Amino acid sequence: MTKTVFLINFRNQRDMYPPFGIMYVADALMQIGCEVRIWHETEDGLEIFVKEVARVRPLWVGFSTITGPQLKPTIEATKRVKALNIPTVWGGVHATIMPADVLREAYVDFVIVNEGEQTAQEFTHALQNGQAWETIRGLAWKNSDGRVVTNPERPFIQNLDDFTPRWDLVADIPAYFLQSGPYDKAIPVYISRGCPFRCGFCYNEVVMKRTWRQHSDEFIVRQINWLRDTYGVNAVDYADDYLFGRIKQMQRLIEKVHMPWSGQVRVQLLKPEFVQWMQQTGCQWVNIGAESGSQAVLDSINKDQKAEWIVWGMRNLAEYAPHIEANLSFILGLPAEEKLERRETFRVIAEVARINQKARCSVAIYMPYPDTPLWPDALARGYVPPATQEGWTEFDIHKGNTPWVDTRQGEVMSDVCNILFVGRSQGHWLLAPYYALLRWRWRHDFFHFYAEGWLKDQIFRSLRRSDTLRRLGNRALRRVVNFNDNTHKRKPGEAIA
Repeated sequence: MTKTVFLINFRNQRDMYPPFGIMYVADALMQIGCEVRIWHETEDGLEIFVKEVARVRPLWVGFSTITGPQLKPTIEATKRVKALNIPTVWGGVHATIMPADVLREAYVDFVIVNEGEQTAQEFTHALQNGQAWETIRGLAWKNSDGRVVTNPERPFIQNLDDFTPRWDLVADIPAYFLQSGPYDKAIPVYISRGCPFRCGFCYNEVVMKRTWRQHSDEFIVRQINWLRDTYGVNAVDYADDYLFGRIKQMQRLIEKVHMPWSGQVRVQLLKPEFVQWMQQTGCQWVNIGAESGSQAVLDSINKDQKAEWIVWGMRNLAEYAPHIEANLSFILGLPAEEKLERRETFRVIAEVARINQKARCSVAIYMPYPDTPLWPDALARGYVPPATQEGWTEFDIHKGNTPWVDTRQGEVMSDVCNILFVGRSQGHWLLAPYYALLRWRWRHDFFHFYAEGWLKDQIFRSLRRSDTLRRLGNRALRRVVNFNDNTHKRKPGEAIA
């Protein structure tokens, strides 16, 4: 029997974070003698992947899943692999949150719930030796009658150093380099798991249960030094769900690594002395889950944060570390948000942009997740979850995902926000009426009749018809508009892509 296992993570075009989940599981499987191949592909790579599965016929194929459009190629590839009579296994956040719903689909044979390393080892051993599934903690499966069986949860891994992300299996590590301030070879790394906070919308409440664990300092320093020495990495993006689970401990680690860095912080950390420390240790940018400018909404999601801290933190960054870029994310359409609360969020975003030139504010539309604290409230307000996995592919952070947020308005809000407060776009004086209209829409929360957006899309669509038109269009755009299209998830590129 073959000892080869295929693991794949389908990504979108913009997401260039390494597939850490399957990189860790690959190491666990290699520790028990398996040959592992990992794939990190957009949907364009689906056909090649399926052909290689058919050629090699691995022992099983594992799919890392995330809710939203990336599920589309995952579902299609899973169906194709299932048709080859090869066991199909889903894992990752999406499958962990709804294992029973996933297994109702005929094309999924097993779900590995939560951390996959040890469960994948035991599952592989059972598959090779024809053993039963009942004793494998963290596994969900179907019995001979087709009934879904969810085994007891597996305890969290206590020593994260037992497993290491297999960078050597990644096809092109430089493809994951990010621009971080003046540093062009920043690499994302994960050094911890979980988050100690209790945000009511977050999957961490279900998956990691408010726990926070960290690799040892020695493990982290050794990994980063290897990336630096092997690939010339010159900055580190700590890509964890939350970096400062233990504040002093993580400060000492960052000092020990001694490289320019970025990571996730909360606004209450941004006291003058902490910001000065950030500057001294080479921080280039931070991600901040601001969520809402309304205190009522923040309280409803158990954010444990004061709304005024958002502006206060951005002032401190602007004063004590003006070079640090802050990427603030807000969520619109949370269950407790009414019109006035949404307008308060819009006001805070505009104020943040005014006081800090390095701050960028993005908005996402709330997506209800099963078993999160906000889930019962969403159901009570009329939300009906998808009946199939195909339905979950329609979730999108830029569209309406609930009955109380109109999809078209969600798209327009996201577009206007991206122009004004993410790209921080500023145009030639001839475009002043266009920008004035966008700012008016933002101030008045009016996103109907988006004629200027339709016209912009038509112009861009016409310029995409040929490479020559695209190049000319991008050259002209750069002359009349100043904007920042570098984000923490992709490198700068052409605006008319």
